[in-house]
Amino acid sequence: MNLISLLKSSFHPVILGHHNADPDAVCSMIAIADICRKLNPKSMPKLACDDVSRLSMQVLDKFAPTAEILETVEDDHDLVILVDTNSLLQLGPNLKDVVVNPERTLVIDHHEPNPELDSIAKHAVVRSDRYSACEIIAGLYDEVELDIGADIANLLLTGMLFDTRRFLYADEDTLVAATRLVRNGADYQACMSSLAIKPSRSERIARLKAACRLQVHNIDNWIIVTSRIKAFEASACRGLIGMGADVAIVSGSPSNGEVRLSSRSTTEFYEKTGVNLGRDVMEPLGELIEGKGGGHPNAAGANGRILGDKAASRAVRLIRDAIKRGPSPESDESS
Repeated sequence: MNLISLLKSSFHPVILGHHNADPDAVCSMIAIADICRKLNPKSMPKLACDDVSRLSMQVLDKFAPTAEILETVEDDHDLVILVDTNSLLQLGPNLKDVVVNPERTLVIDHHEPNPELDSIAKHAVVRSDRYSACEIIAGLYDEVELDIGADIANLLLTGMLFDTRRFLYADEDTLVAATRLVRNGADYQACMSSLAIKPSRSERIARLKAACRLQVHNIDNWIIVTSRIKAFEASACRGLIGMGADVAIVSGSPSNGEVRLSSRSTTEFYEKTGVNLGRDVMEPLGELIEGKGGGHPNAAGANGRILGDKAASRAVRLIRDAIKRGPSPESDESS
């Protein structure tokens, strides 16, 4: 069954995003719901994710104030669509059990492929060479021969701006897609302003605590730092990279006992070492901590259940081993 037939056949699709859904995830979810309704006017899509980030809420308030994103869903759906993730664990405890029928599951994602993807979904649009889920979905409008309205164009451009770090990570195709969205009515300045947010007091304190607790590991003149906090791991990683680290790994300890790690690296580190944080570090680490991991070359994460205090040091060991192996043919091609 091709993509158009799959979406046309669904009257009650449920569109799922990862926990703490970022702007790329929530904007992608709304766009996919738009495609579902246009292909099947009787379709009644529902959106759900375990929680939504503060920045995503700000984006929704600006561009989609009437959008409803649920925290749980009933068993009344005939199609499950995972957006911006290919891992059930990243859906969070409230939604990971929603995916039960691979034949009626579609994954749309831009992260490194999950080895278990075939057992999760028989239908997938996974492009790890793209820089955001929103970029992939912008292309899907062409594939299914649908126009992009100005409201959706704003959402897709905002998601792209967020995940590419304002086009720091981008190529010609990304910029062509962004230009097309502007031509379809996206307001570039409005999209940029929707992503302007001052970190909360809690987030700023978490960054400072991460800096106070960091450990420095020197590997072949690369500065690898690890730290631990309770929340805001990704934000802390970005802060540590800004302070001068080549790679930052921060572990979190939510109240539910889960092990959670986030990692970031500089473009220079990836280009010169070929170490892909998603493939080489967080994916194998996910197995070691009895969970799942993955992501991008420069940004990745893992969730699990064991080795909380030791997980970051295991990640450093994986980085050390990957540097010793040298760049793989795959990383040579992508850099």
